[in-house]
Amino acid sequence: MAVTKKSLVRNISKKLELSQKDSSFFLESFLSFVKLNSENGINIQNFGTFVFKKAPKRIGRDPKSKKEYVIKPREKLAFEPSSKLKQEIN
Repeated sequence: MAVTKKSLVRNISKKLELSQKDSSFFLESFLSFVKLNSENGINIQNFGTFVFKKAPKRIGRDPKSKKEYVIKPREKLAFEPSSKLKQEIN
């Protein structure tokens, strides 16, 4: 299931009975907080942890031309759910 920011804003707006502008501000504030503070990881108890993971340099291929190229190393933001959240889902 794909979720967009717009659908999240609508859902927050309905559940909390806020305007979409306030819901959008709430969502953007949360995402900014995660972006700015994720270097050491953000642990939300009974929910999960946002952490940066390093992706190494690798070789990629263009599927049409089969030409190879180097994909630079980079950092990815990952979410690791807590064991409690995993239990609730399963």
